[in-house]
Amino acid sequence: MKSQSYRRLESIWRRGGIVVLDGGVGSELERVGFPRDRNVSELWGTVAVLEAPELAKEVHRRYVRAGADVITTHTWRIDGLPAAESAGLVSCSEGGWRNTAGRAVEIARDAAAELGRPETAVAFSVWPEPLEPAFTTELAEAIAEARPDLILAETVETIPPDLRFPVFELLLETGLPLWVSCRWTVDGPPDLRHQGIPPYAGRLQDADGSLLARAAPALEELGVSALLLNCLPRGLVAGMLPLLRGFTTLPLGVYPNVGTYRDPGWSFDDDMTPADYAAEAARWRDIEGAQIIGGCCGTTPEHIAAVADTINGR
Repeated sequence: MKSQSYRRLESIWRRGGIVVLDGGVGSELERVGFPRDRNVSELWGTVAVLEAPELAKEVHRRYVRAGADVITTHTWRIDGLPAAESAGLVSCSEGGWRNTAGRAVEIARDAAAELGRPETAVAFSVWPEPLEPAFTTELAEAIAEARPDLILAETVETIPPDLRFPVFELLLETGLPLWVSCRWTVDGPPDLRHQGIPPYAGRLQDADGSLLARAAPALEELGVSALLLNCLPRGLVAGMLPLLRGFTTLPLGVYPNVGTYRDPGWSFDDDMTPADYAAEAARWRDIEGAQIIGGCCGTTPEHIAAVADTINGR
């Protein structure tokens, strides 16, 4: 059953409005003081729920103040918690990752409530690529118990040629709306380390934009509620959403990066001002047809505030 907060998002679309997603969550943790050497591990962002919940909450507070309609949990790499527990790399008992799922949602909800914005939707973030069916089943149960407003499966780079998505099927069994976001361009998935030059080669037989376009109706039929692009350079956004619109009626969105990935860590781009980012967001709305706009790694609450002001005409 859809929550009241999710129905609010649907009402925004019905009015022809734009849903504002939050910005970089893992990268923003560094800006609020979480140590980079703890943040760049395979528990990117997620470890903060265990070690620094107040800092994790402060990230959410900043995006709620910025005007985000949706905030995402610090759980993108929750798949790494079971192994970290077994190896003694995190301070929680084995199997405690399930409690971490619930705690992450609670932290986000508390942040919104404290600022008088309880209607802000909470999206449970997951990276579906490393998920195995057995763990996904357990994860889906934990997410259902945590009761976010939606699930956001982010940074998808692999689309199976048979267009079957067993992980998404298991996540949909929660009964929660599922948004799927792909790191994808008209030329296929870009290389994050080289900011799109060159695209990945050889991973898929037909890895250009048409593969995602052909997958779009299959995802819609499966029950996915929105299709987005994320974690790619801003300059590679153009053209993909209009291509997708020819294949699906789903709400479409985009939330690219600001800055450059470094192994390890993230290099921020101070030259991309909030006003500049908001101007690009207006083009994604007016030219690309985006109905959900936010930011990924390196974007800040200041960028999202500028987007919200521009989108809402303030």
